[in-house]
Amino acid sequence: MKILMAVLLSQLLRGQEPAKTEPAQAPAPAAAVESPFKVETGLGVRFHGGIKGNFDAYRSMINLGEGFRLVNWDMQYHSDSNTFLKKAFFSGAGWGGDPAAWMRGAFEDSRYYRLNVDYRSTAYFSALPSFANPTLDRGILFSQRSFDTRRHFTELNLDLFPTRRIVPFVSYSRSRGEGRGVSSFTTDANEYPVATLLSDAANLVRGGVRLEFRKFHFTLEQGGIFFHDGQSLFQDGRNNGNATRPFLGQTLFLTNLLQSYAVQGRSYFERGLLTAQPISWLDLSASFQFSRPSSDITYRQTAKGQFVDISSLVFYNSQDLRLVGASNQPHTTASAGAELRPFQRFRLIGSMVTDRLHNTATADTSPFVDRLEWSYNQEQVEAVFEVNRKVLIRGGQRYVWGDSLNRTGQVSQMPQERATLRRNSALGGVGFRATDRASLNADVEIARSEQVLYRTSLSDFERIRVRGRYSLLSSLQLYGTFQYLNNSNPSRLNRFEMRSQQTAAGLRWLPRGGKTIQVMSEYARSTIRSDVSYWVPQILQPARSFYRENAHTITGLFTYRMAVGWTWHPEIAAGGSLFLSNGSRPVSYYQPVIRLTAPLRAHLDFFGEYRWYGVTQNFYLFEGFRSHQGIVGIRIY
Repeated sequence: MKILMAVLLSQLLRGQEPAKTEPAQAPAPAAAVESPFKVETGLGVRFHGGIKGNFDAYRSMINLGEGFRLVNWDMQYHSDSNTFLKKAFFSGAGWGGDPAAWMRGAFEDSRYYRLNVDYRSTAYFSALPSFANPTLDRGILFSQRSFDTRRHFTELNLDLFPTRRIVPFVSYSRSRGEGRGVSSFTTDANEYPVATLLSDAANLVRGGVRLEFRKFHFTLEQGGIFFHDGQSLFQDGRNNGNATRPFLGQTLFLTNLLQSYAVQGRSYFERGLLTAQPISWLDLSASFQFSRPSSDITYRQTAKGQFVDISSLVFYNSQDLRLVGASNQPHTTASAGAELRPFQRFRLIGSMVTDRLHNTATADTSPFVDRLEWSYNQEQVEAVFEVNRKVLIRGGQRYVWGDSLNRTGQVSQMPQERATLRRNSALGGVGFRATDRASLNADVEIARSEQVLYRTSLSDFERIRVRGRYSLLSSLQLYGTFQYLNNSNPSRLNRFEMRSQQTAAGLRWLPRGGKTIQVMSEYARSTIRSDVSYWVPQILQPARSFYRENAHTITGLFTYRMAVGWTWHPEIAAGGSLFLSNGSRPVSYYQPVIRLTAPLRAHLDFFGEYRWYGVTQNFYLFEGFRSHQGIVGIRIY
């Protein structure tokens, strides 16, 4: 105490105030460390109440099965301290048996690299009994052209130094498919549906460099694609085919078949892309690609049964064919475009595209060389003028020309046929923005052709498209669309009448920003009409193909987020889709849906969904089906 008093006295004598003593403070709590990982996943079980009706039609359209599902997942990573990985995400959905499953990932450190990975697996099943079935009138509900396959797609893209001006990149993608099916083995006077094995794969490798500068962007790329395609048809046992009546007193049939073909191909290509803005009122773009596809074909066919050669009317009971062929197909595509803005409210846009292809094929058993030549060119000029802040008008012209040289069909006496294309189109449009809440856009194209390449090519047609939007309230939006196409080919270009029209209107209501109620609905009315004449190849007589369809489509979904107590907020949604059509092939399709999501505890939600599928075709009742579908599960986040 004496020492402390002496210190205080000495400070007072020096003119200093005594130092204030503050109570000791407790150390601040350590800040919570946020995890660099965020994970969300959904696990569920899919079930249904059985499939009533045609199971093949159900698989062709819906194809959902039962069992455990990894419904979806989403994993994200972000860290500023990691030296080589700053950001990453990995997501996917549909795994466990659904017909379409996918996963996608991205990993990057923007200073050095950006890697994107994509994988998709899709089941493709098609076995509709009414499709190309000549035995349908005899009550045989067996599709003669069906597929039960699965396709896998993988893609990897790597960019180096993505934020720099010079960005090297490499890419690899692979598409592969395999499965079984039914195909028709065709001979003179009969055809036989037989089992088929399918297999194909394609590998695409490419690389190049992108130059990113203030005034221009340039991409130079080179790569190659390598593919193979194979199909095998086989039969073991008697197959009477589709012809039930004897031909010239002889019954035709197939007892044994092994038919296979394999195509091995490759294509190397170079591609260049350029966009530039040399001055503030001029934008330029150009692209060029040249590829050199080539392929080698091997075909083998061994068949036994009772067959006939129509040209000589000779019956025989065995076939043995071997064929080796090759083809080369140089292909050039180029385009160029420019946009000029000489005045503040005026733009002039021009573009030109050319596409040229030349295919030459040879076979070891044929003295002729099969040729295909294709040339397509298009030039377009369009002016855009902004009358004022509310009105914008467009007008322009498009000219398309080209020609083709290809092998004719069997009913023609000429080995090759040359066709030309000449078409002029007038383009127009208007944009009207009355207020920030209302806008209307309309586009029109009127085309007239001197010549067309194919019988079903559009010749003289008018195309109109109108889009409108109006916000009654900040939470209520109305929108509508109208599309119209009318084509009429004159008799000199082979008569072909085709008309389609679609009108749609919808609304989106999100009171209070959609926090409690969300309503979305749409109604569409569409009509299609097609009328064309053709020659029946078997009897060389003209016939008429007429098709019409009038359809109504209604979709809607109502979502309500309930407030039960202070913390529990389950969400329920109800709605669905309805499609009704009449005409050449009337169809009725119903799909109501109900969804429920409810939190169970922190970071854990329950979800459930119910759907009902119902399809009816008045003329093909045997293709209808009905099914109750559901899925329940939990979402962890």
